[in-house]
Amino acid sequence: MGERNEGDGMTIRDLIFAEDVESGVSEEECRALAELAAERRVLEVGSWLGRSTIAMASRASIVHAVDWHRGDPHSSYCATLTTFRENLVRYDVLDRVVIHVGLNQDVLPAFAPGLFDLIFLDSFHERSAVERDISLLRPLLRKGGTIAFHDYGRTLSYAGIPFGVTEAVDAFLAKEDLTFRVMESLAIVGTE
Repeated sequence: MGERNEGDGMTIRDLIFAEDVESGVSEEECRALAELAAERRVLEVGSWLGRSTIAMASRASIVHAVDWHRGDPHSSYCATLTTFRENLVRYDVLDRVVIHVGLNQDVLPAFAPGLFDLIFLDSFHERSAVERDISLLRPLLRKGGTIAFHDYGRTLSYAGIPFGVTEAVDAFLAKEDLTFRVMESLAIVGTE
């Protein structure tokens, strides 16, 4: 893995973009996530095969990756844990990733409040699930931290279940004074 010296004695690890790892997260979205993750404590909720995990772990101090690794109606029901772990090993980032296998509502309450600088949510995309996850994630974000949501602005539907990320994020934004920007389908929300 490449590193560079920023001139002030600080070494920055180079971004790893795992192009061969299947994902809906684009190269530009991975770059944005890696930049947000640089030297920070990250929580990723919804890892699938690990492209975004690898990008963030290439720059983060630590990534806690939560996924039940059995899929869902949007991504198909399939076991992904073995492939996910193999991808982390292959891209040499396993030492910066803590894997948590389980449902979001079972795993997330175990984390301490304010533990994370960056949270990336790319889990089940139905509106009620996204709203539930936001309510579980918000207390875990430190003051001044960032939450990024994947698939914002997408009006897709799989197995008859529509994506509701946009509606859930918009409702979240209406409740709090937050900064907001969109990059492709990545909604980046900053807290004060």
